[in-house]
Amino acid sequence: MKISRIIIFVLIAFIPFGNGCKKWQVIHKEKQDLRALRQKQREKDVENAKKYEEAVKRQASIQDKNTRKIMKRKYKQAQQYNSHKREFFLKRWFKGGKKTQNAPQRKNRE
Repeated sequence: MKISRIIIFVLIAFIPFGNGCKKWQVIHKEKQDLRALRQKQREKDVENAKKYEEAVKRQASIQDKNTRKIMKRKYKQAQQYNSHKREFFLKRWFKGGKKTQNAPQRKNRE
């Protein structure tokens, strides 16, 4: 009786250790699936970016030369504005002040 009780106690004590492997396998499988999903998403993003660039190039090639120059200049301005950078300091210095049409005129008091 004493030996059977020891055997039963040992078996009951080791039951939780037998399930740990399955739990690890499930977690490992979830991580693998997540990695595969991220990789597919990255590939899809790269593909979409390439398609977008091709569409932009095609649209630009349809335009005439002057329009392409304007588009290029406006693209650079947009990039500078969106990156919160100021104009080149020489441009700012020599641009000249903006004159407003509705500014009050001074009257000579003579």
